[in-house]
Amino acid sequence: MWHSVFLGVYKNSAEAGLAARRYREAEGKAVFIKTLDSRVIEAGETEDSPSVESADYRQAEAAVPGKEDGTPGESQTVRDEELNMPGDEELGPEFTYNGFIEFESFVNTGRTGSFRERNKKNEIRNRLQMKYGTENLFLYSVSNMYLFQTYLNERAPDHYRYAKDQQVSRNLRLSSRDAELSFDELYLNYGRGNFRLRAGNQIYGWGTADAFNPTSYFNPSDIREMLFRDDDENKVGVPSLSGMFFLGDYTLEAVFVPVHIPTIMASEGNFWELSINSFPLPIVFDEPEQLSGDIANVGYGARLSTSRGGVDMSFSAYRGPDKDQIFLPYEIVGVLPDVAVLVKPQAAVVTMFGFDVSAALGDFVVQFEAAYSPDKAGIVERGLIASLILPFEIDRSHFLSYAAGFNYFIPMDKLIEGHTGDAIFTFEWFKSQYLENGLYAPPITDIVSCKFQDSYSDGRVKTSVKGVFDMKHGGKILWPKIGYDFQNGFLVEAGYVLIWTDKGSTWNGASIFSYFEDNDMLTLTVRYEY
Repeated sequence: MWHSVFLGVYKNSAEAGLAARRYREAEGKAVFIKTLDSRVIEAGETEDSPSVESADYRQAEAAVPGKEDGTPGESQTVRDEELNMPGDEELGPEFTYNGFIEFESFVNTGRTGSFRERNKKNEIRNRLQMKYGTENLFLYSVSNMYLFQTYLNERAPDHYRYAKDQQVSRNLRLSSRDAELSFDELYLNYGRGNFRLRAGNQIYGWGTADAFNPTSYFNPSDIREMLFRDDDENKVGVPSLSGMFFLGDYTLEAVFVPVHIPTIMASEGNFWELSINSFPLPIVFDEPEQLSGDIANVGYGARLSTSRGGVDMSFSAYRGPDKDQIFLPYEIVGVLPDVAVLVKPQAAVVTMFGFDVSAALGDFVVQFEAAYSPDKAGIVERGLIASLILPFEIDRSHFLSYAAGFNYFIPMDKLIEGHTGDAIFTFEWFKSQYLENGLYAPPITDIVSCKFQDSYSDGRVKTSVKGVFDMKHGGKILWPKIGYDFQNGFLVEAGYVLIWTDKGSTWNGASIFSYFEDNDMLTLTVRYEY
């Protein structure tokens, strides 16, 4: 959503730029300066700089439904660019913070079991964003602390587990069965003139798509709740070094990740753990593979971005561990008659090349991004009888994935007299495929995602409907929500998740939503922002 904030009237662009910089550093949002001749320039340009097309540029910046407050869906170039105004003076170090405390509850609407048994999640979350330093040199942190109900009450049902046992990950994620502390962003920033450098845990907002980002190579996913996590929880921060260089009309970002961080999956015994019912034998999942610290397993990549005539575009390349792991049927475990197939999520090094573009067309912002790999790893197809011979084979193939969609800013004030809210409809199509025969299709492909959101009563009443459709296997999820913002920091939101899906009859033939079958949910969220 786009919000106008009037910061003041200034003598020249340098003075206005200083105020704009302070606001952007504090709020993490893009800022534009309007001159007396009705031009709009981006904060960081001088009055002699070429003006941008204000309406198109503002819409492109705003077109990130569900990813507000500086989350990775924003234009990374605009969000990270450092201002370089003539006459600027270095300010002393400052400390700022903000965040929220949230209670979230999920209740299964199935008819079996007591309410206590169907109450699958009661979680307290504290998200804290902190920054200390000057404009050019500062320490930045975004942490999330989670406490499940068993942390406060040992007798509560144990449906949810953050991890099997206590563990510390390479990116400083501290997990136990009923509590977790993560630092998905924790880095030192140094900027001067036309560059900025960062070292530490980072999240990279590469790509333009809203739901699935083929060119977001570095950050693995947290799939412990599949689609039910908030947008700012989906990506896992990686320890890395990055540099951004502002080269006239172009911005170049280079990234180096020295250690591999795997996908996070729900542990065994968790209500949310993955399950497959289309294999001849029961399936159990191993922990995701974490590659060693060898030089062959480091990740590195670069992205070149620019804008032309109101069109934002980027080209990118990457070499390193694939963020999408391979679910490899590996061996039979157990003793007859209680045997099962152990599936090992395997990691592989991959080469990727990508492109993304977005443009504002009236009330629409259209988006497209694609990634190509000449050496993507995949599982070789087998017949039903041969599928009992383990482990399955892995081969490499040319691979393509892409996402295309749009955001429509609906002029509701023309349809409903006196309407003052922001109505946005988002649509996206995602597809991924191996370009050579003989490999099983990727588990996530042919997905349509859409979302409608609107607000009423001066932004107090918030409504949204999210839909996700597996067009290949027939799975569907519909999630309407309604909330009330008291505009004093408190927000209450309730929703109902409806799930329809087929479990499939063959290996790799089930919808990715199949293990949520018959698990419609009531959701409740209470949040206080500070």
